[in-house]
Amino acid sequence: MSAQAAFEPRMVLVWAGVLLFIGGILLTAFTALWGGRFRARSRTDSAAGFSPRANWPGLAMLAVSVVCFLAAAAV
Repeated sequence: MSAQAAFEPRMVLVWAGVLLFIGGILLTAFTALWGGRFRARSRTDSAAGFSPRANWPGLAMLAVSVVCFLAAAAV
């Protein structure tokens, strides 16, 4: 791949989507692992890290990455 091809609008969208996707997965996993189970006060709170309310930043990053992938496919 040449340097000019790496900076095409389509490739920029793909790379932005890849970075957002990986970041969203890592953020969601980090929140689920460290935000819920270990800080739970009771047994009923043990799945607190898996709720959409706790994971909305990671889920938003995943949604934006999907939009980047769709935009790259449309270009």
